[in-house]
Parts: sequence; structure tokens; C-alpha cells
Amino acid sequence: MRKYGRLFILIILVSMVTIDSFGQSNDKIWFDGLARSYYARDAIGENEQVEDTLSAKNVSNGYNLLDLNTHVNPIDDIEIFAQLRIQNTFGGFFGSGTSVNVRQLRVKGVINKSIRFGLGDLFLKQSRYTLYNDDEELSSFENDMFKPYRDIIHYENFYIDNRWRLQGLQSNFSFEFDRGIRTLEFDFFVTRPRGSNAISTTSYSSDQLLSGGTMMSKLTKNLSFESHYINLFEVASSGTSNISVRNPVYLMGLAQQFNNKKHHFKSKIQTGFSQRYWLHSELENNAEDSTSNSSEGLFFEFQNTYLKEDSSIQLVFNYRYVDPNFRSAGAQTRRLDFGKGLPNTIYPTYTNSLIQRPTSVFDLVSDDRLYNQQISSNLMVFNPIYSNALPYGDATPNRSGVDLNARIDSGKKLLHSKLKAGFYREVIGQGTPNKRNFALFKTAIKFNMNECFHWDKELSLSGSYEAESTNRDGDSVSQVGLFSQQVNIAINAEVFPKFFVQLAYKQFNANGNEFLTQRDNYGNINNFVNTHYKQKDHLLSAGLMYKLRDDVYANIQFNSWGTSFNDQPDLNFNYKRLLFVLSVTL
Repeated sequence: MRKYGRLFILIILVSMVTIDSFGQSNDKIWFDGLARSYYARDAIGENEQVEDTLSAKNVSNGYNLLDLNTHVNPIDDIEIFAQLRIQNTFGGFFGSGTSVNVRQLRVKGVINKSIRFGLGDLFLKQSRYTLYNDDEELSSFENDMFKPYRDIIHYENFYIDNRWRLQGLQSNFSFEFDRGIRTLEFDFFVTRPRGSNAISTTSYSSDQLLSGGTMMSKLTKNLSFESHYINLFEVASSGTSNISVRNPVYLMGLAQQFNNKKHHFKSKIQTGFSQRYWLHSELENNAEDSTSNSSEGLFFEFQNTYLKEDSSIQLVFNYRYVDPNFRSAGAQTRRLDFGKGLPNTIYPTYTNSLIQRPTSVFDLVSDDRLYNQQISSNLMVFNPIYSNALPYGDATPNRSGVDLNARIDSGKKLLHSKLKAGFYREVIGQGTPNKRNFALFKTAIKFNMNECFHWDKELSLSGSYEAESTNRDGDSVSQVGLFSQQVNIAINAEVFPKFFVQLAYKQFNANGNEFLTQRDNYGNINNFVNTHYKQKDHLLSAGLMYKLRDDVYANIQFNSWGTSFNDQPDLNFNYKRLLFVLSVTL
């Protein structure tokens, strides 16, 4: 094994030298990628109310990895891309603990200088109601102190620009006209999110496919039209089950722009509907196929956007209605699925009773293994304390309401601020005629004090506040009242050129009750469980960062984190971590 490992590395080095000299002459092959060193040492903090003599007092883990991206252009209009990952776990020597695998592979190009195509690993996005990868909880208004953690989560799970990473075939092409309409663009794809898997020794799941298309047209200078179609379905014949899901979604939208020298206005209206059902293929006695658990739903959205010419002010106002039965697997799939019951990577159990430690805010910030990369045909389980108003993004079913998004930047980069406020209501009640009411408020401010005092080195103070409330009137049995809030404060000071001292504090509180929804395999509600929450999470971080540029930095930080349950103090936990990250984008 050692001999083959050394031979493999030698071949790579020789190839790189050969290719580099070849590429300098005709630019047929070029490289980029990412290198990362990661080391974390975790320790159990002091806790007078919980005794844990079974867990190690401190543990450490880490790795070095190199993702080498190879781009090959055999001809001008074709590119072959391969991402090779070499990873070595700390503590492994002479090839032990080292893994080599192909992380991405695709071919893209242009046929006849008009039809673009991609084959292999694709990153796809349509609209927020058909195919869209919504941000994870507690991340949208976060400060830069936790950027190394978020960078790793997004990179390891392929979260790029709210796109889903899928494997398949994509093609798009466009036309321009000199009269009538101005442009016409088409995009089509077919992917395979999940292949056939063995469920037992005698049964296999079916292949799951996701296909879709987009048509966009610029009718006039200021008027445009778009249409999207997407369908998640299973091929029953590829497995042993004769039951397969179908989930087509259709969307149409019309947008109008109004511009002058100082202001830009855009109004957009879009609507669509979905179908979802399970097809039962009858294999005996030539019986016709049948369907079950069929549902149909629609949505409607009206959006107004205002943007100042210098981009210092942006306002977006939305009204939306989403039917209770609207189902769109590509848009409603979450990054976090609390129904899987995945154990936390750091101290998964605690106390002498070996209780499975519940997921905390720190786990959501730092643990990339908790996150999902697979499209789900059913609504995933979520935790209402982190996201209850819009747990599935703008496509959350059974919602109607309005929201406002604002971004304001002052002159000379002195002040940056953003805000989101929303008020929503259920379309129909769940388990009772009374309907839930939701309120959402998020705001963040970053003050660059160095701009105020005309200092060359950066000195910034940032803070954010997020609050979400859920209420439902009724008797003592059906009442709902849940309130959660998050506070972030951070200081970033450049003491030497490109060398920063950082300090941040995050606190999360949740209090109240909510009914957790339980669903069967077809997504139908079969029960509600009244659950009470009264907890407080904290995360204190202090560290140093040396930043050559935004994507090349070294960071060392100390974290103190934990969760307190006010109604169950014997389940509190408290931990500490020393983290080092060196990240280099090649």
C-alpha cells in the first residue's frame, strides 16, 4: 500500500510538471482548487448540575486536504473538469489515514457555437418555487467571526448560490430577434438525485429522477416573461416496488421595469401550481395503473423592488399566498433534516446516562455533517425554535402574508445595514379551526469606525438581532405561543496589516410551546405532539485572523458554547473548543 501511494504521488507530480509546460504553450490544461488544514480540540466545560465521568475530558481531530481542480480544453468549445480530493487525517503517517477520491466530474461545452451543454455534476437553480436551495437557519444575518465555519459547511455540501448540486445532463440555447420579441432563452435538464438502492436482500428502491425546463423571453426593453417546469418522479421498473411518486410543478411570471437616471423600479407577478401523487403499477391480470394520495396546490406572489442608482438603498416588498397542498420537492427540500436523527460530531452523548445530546446552535454553525444534499419528495422535519414562520423558504405551504427586505449603505462605506420583516398567517388551521399567526424580524448593522476616524487599518463593530413569534388562539389544549430570538455582536480590529483580532458573542433563546407535526410516508398529517421549549444557547468566540485576501486566510479561535434548559437544568451542557483553520483558494 505504501509503495502504491508513493507511486501515485510521483505520477501526479510528474504529470503536473509535464502538463504545466504543455499548458504554457497552448493553454489546453489549467489548474485551480482549494487547500485546507483543520484542527479542533474540544473539552468538557465545568457544569455543577451534570456529572459526566464516561466521556473523555478532551478530544481532538483534524485533517489536511487538497482539492485539485483539473480543467482540460481538448478543443476551444469543450471543457473537461475533474476535482480530485486528497485528504489525510491527523495522526496518519506514510499513507495511513489518507484517502483519494474524485469529488466532482463533468464535461461542458458549446455545440455549433449555439447550444451549450453540461454533463455530470451540475449546479442548478430555477425559481424560489420550483428549484431553489434555501439558506440554512441562523445564517443569513451572521457576523464574519463564524465565516470559517460557514465556508466549510457550504463548501463540503456544495451550497453555491442557492443551487442544488445534481448529476445529469443540461442544455440551453437562446435566440435574438430584430422585431416582435427581443430574446428567447431555453434551458432543459434531466438529473438523477438518487439511484436504486438495496432496501433488503430481496427488495430495491427505484431510481429517482428530476427533470425540468425554463423559458425566458424579453418581450420589450422593460417587459419580460418567464416560465418554469420541473418534475420529480421515480421509475418503478428500476426497483422492486410498484409504487412511485410524481411531483410536477408549473410556474409563469411577468416582470416590468421602470428606470430613470436615479431610481430603478421593478414589479413582478408570478403564479403556479403543483401536483403530487403516487402511481401504483399493477403488474398482474393486466390491470390498469392507479394513483393514491393525490393533491394539488397553487401559489401566487406579487413583488415590488426599488433600487437607487448608486445601489445605496434597496427595498423589496412581497405579498405571497401558498396553498396548503402546494408541494415542490426542488424548492421545499431543506438543508437541515431534523427527522434523520443524525448524531452530533462533537460529544454526541453526555452525562453518565449516555443521553444523546440535542443539536445546539454551535452544532448548526460548525458541524457540516448534519446537513443534507438530497432532494426529498416529502416535507422534511424541522425544529420550530429555529425556523417556524418559513421553514421551507418562500415556498412554505399553508402561508399567506407580506414581508419587506431592505438594504441601506451610507456613503464612504461607513455604515451597512439590512432588515427583513414579515407577517404571515396560515391559510387553514391544522388540527383546529384557529389559524397560527407568524411575525418575523431580522436586522443587522455594521459600523466601520475606521472610516469615521480616517484610519488606514480596519476597525468595525457589527451586531444583528433576529426574532420570530408564533401565536394561535384557542382553548388551553390547542393554544400556541412560541417566541425565539438571536443576538450577535462582533468586533473586528486590524492591529497589523492584514492581521485581525476578533471577538464575537452569539446568544439564542426560545420559550413557549408548539405542536410538532407527524406525517406518514405519503406526507399526510396523522398526529400533533404538543412540545414545550425553554432553552438558552450561548457561543462566545475570540480569535486571531491573518487574511491575505477573502479566500486565503489563517484563523485561530477559542469557542465557549453550550445550552441551558431552564425547565430541565440537569440536562444543561457546556463545552470549549480551540480551532485552527488554514484555507487557501488556489
